[in-house]
Formats: sequence, C-alpha cells, structure tokens
Amino acid sequence: MKIAIGLLMSALLLGCASAGPNEALPFLPMLAPPPPGTEEMRLTAAKTGKLVVEKGCVKIASGRYIETVLWHQGTELGRDASGLFLRETHTGQIVRFGATTTFGGGDLPEDYVARAYPELAQRCGPPYGSGWIGD
Repeated sequence: MKIAIGLLMSALLLGCASAGPNEALPFLPMLAPPPPGTEEMRLTAAKTGKLVVEKGCVKIASGRYIETVLWHQGTELGRDASGLFLRETHTGQIVRFGATTTFGGGDLPEDYVARAYPELAQRCGPPYGSGWIGD
C-alpha cells in the first residue's frame, strides 16, 4: 500500500513539474504585414545576440546593447518545458531564449517606429530593429 501511494505521489509531482508556469507570454512585437499585392522585404544585416525579455517585451541583447525587435510575419512565441522560444512557422526552426544566435534583420529609425507603431514605442522603447529567424 505504501509503495502504491508513493508511486501515485511521484506521478502527481512529476505531472505538476512538467506542466510549466501558467504565466502569460511576453509581448512579441510584430511588423505589420505588407499591403496586398506586395511582397515582404527583409533587411539582411546579421544580428547576433540572445533573446531576452525586458519591460515585458521580447528583445535581442548583445552585451549591454538591448534592442526592441519587430519580428517578421511567420515568427511565433511559445513556451515548453525547456522555457521560452521563438519559432519560424515556415521552416519550424526554433531559437531558445538565452542562447546566442544570429538573426537576419536591420536597424529601424526611432521616428519611424514612433509614427508607425506608437503603442510599441511607448511600451518597449528604443533602439529598434527588424528581425527574422534564418539559417
């Protein structure tokens, strides 16, 4: 009987541990989709850094430089038993928070973001860039 209770308690504890936290996901800033009939343009500069959460927003940190990134369509944020990650929906490629990775992207002018994405500018703050998960 004691063994059965011990196994039941172990199973319950493992179930709770693997369920993960129920906290909300951070804010993932996204670029607006391109207008109908046009194609999306992606800046091709390399950005190397770690995905972090600052002010509740997903950003890229490289040393002391932390940049708010507006992600291209097809990027999604998720959480699993290993923690937060970004996934490129077309390829399935996953990038984990805290791991140094190289992204595609480029810088975005602060005045452009303030005009085009005023809520994002107030919520996350500069500096800004665009980003995408590449090979």
